Amino acid sequence: MSTNLSQTTSQRQVLQQRLILTQELQLFLKLIQMTTVELKDYLEEQLIENPTLEETQESKEKTEDGSSEDIDFSSIGDERVFGGQENDVPHYSSREFFDDSEEDSPWENRVSSSESLFDHLTWQLNMADFSQEEKEIASVIIEATNEDGYLESDIEEIAGVYFEQNLDKQNSGPQACVDFNSSDVRDSIISQVASVLEKIQSSFDPTGICSRNLKECLRIQALDLGYPEDGKVVELIDKHFEELNEEDVNSIEEVLNDPSEEVQDAMAVISSLEPRPGRPFFSKDSEKYIVPDFYVYKVGDELQIQLNKDFPKVRISNYYRSLIKKEKTLPPDAKQFIKEKLEAAQRIMKCLDEREETVRKIISKIVEVQGEFFEHGKEYIKPLILKDIAQSVGVHESTVSRITSRRYMQTPQGTIELKSLFSRKIETSQGQDDISFEKVKSIMKNIISGELPESPYSDEDISKIFERRNIKVARRTVAKYRKILKIPSSSVRSRQYKENRNESNGND
Repeated sequence: MSTNLSQTTSQRQVLQQRLILTQELQLFLKLIQMTTVELKDYLEEQLIENPTLEETQESKEKTEDGSSEDIDFSSIGDERVFGGQENDVPHYSSREFFDDSEEDSPWENRVSSSESLFDHLTWQLNMADFSQEEKEIASVIIEATNEDGYLESDIEEIAGVYFEQNLDKQNSGPQACVDFNSSDVRDSIISQVASVLEKIQSSFDPTGICSRNLKECLRIQALDLGYPEDGKVVELIDKHFEELNEEDVNSIEEVLNDPSEEVQDAMAVISSLEPRPGRPFFSKDSEKYIVPDFYVYKVGDELQIQLNKDFPKVRISNYYRSLIKKEKTLPPDAKQFIKEKLEAAQRIMKCLDEREETVRKIISKIVEVQGEFFEHGKEYIKPLILKDIAQSVGVHESTVSRITSRRYMQTPQGTIELKSLFSRKIETSQGQDDISFEKVKSIMKNIISGELPESPYSDEDISKIFERRNIKVARRTVAKYRKILKIPSSSVRSRQYKENRNESNGND
């Protein structure tokens, strides 16, 4: 019996992800996180390091007919730049309002204080679309995160802390006397913690935050940049992490049986990832000079937005444009050097355009939603969370967080931190519009300021007054907001009134 074996060849299209494309994504990620001052420093540095970039009064080089021109690298035999023609940068995943402890101080003084990693994560949590139970679990996770951005407790320990903090609640419901040592209960809570942790890792900024180890941190960042799970970069992290630590290229090449250049490209990507995601929030000098990144003006009946562009306007040098077209007369080393610098310059130009477009969309939407604030003040802040802006503009929540973090806006109401325009909502009775946390604080101050000094309102009284105004604020929540506003309890206020009255009578 014989079997005829035949081989056939055929052509088929294969979709590949190019490392060069992700270089552009990495640059875009870097640029959108920069403040105006940081972007100015970065571009001035690039003008020194990259001779193909030059400063100009125009943001783009124009041809004679007025249109912008990109360099056609494919004409010189290299089609790797930006993955061919599909070179648009895609949108990708990756404090409370004011510090009322200084209620009487100018806003300019308040925004000058530095923000910790804990503050940044807590602010994102307040603005996130999490259930109350998820927020309580996330709070435990954030508290267990160190300055570098890593979890210092494992999931089971976090589950135990969460259970202990909610023990009274667990034992007061229909399932009283819940035992954490019960495998079903413990497994259920651990599963909840794991789910919340995954949501934080996939949506919070900085990317890789709350990782349990360096390996997980790098993996999260690689996936966020768009590398597939079955790709070389993730494979190196998953299967050859020890070799990566030793930077043993030869050992990795032998195992993967891959060309040196491909492995080295993947390793270069990994080495560019941030091993300490909390680094941008390390403690710094709290005194700093605030430069507004955006300006909002009232022109007639409309609000106008202006971006601060106090940074160099760059373009690609015409000299190097023409020089690269004469590549046959160039020495190989010079040709390669110019090509690499031109590629880097073009990436910068494209990412700057994309950065401006994305920032403008997000800022415009925020100003549109909070229009009443710019005319009447912080009491008119509307409920707004990151998800609202992200869905409206068509970007990921972490992108909104990156753009609004450490940015300031000059407005008719003063210079404010952009984050202050976000506020969680407070539920109202059915049929009523939800109101913001800021509005509730303002109402509470008005209620307390109108009370009889000799008979101040208790927290329960204030809760009932809110209820009569169709606003749901529990007694415990009133106490929490009162502490934020640094208003003493009713018993302390009553005692202070009596002491002041006795002192006044004594002086008489």
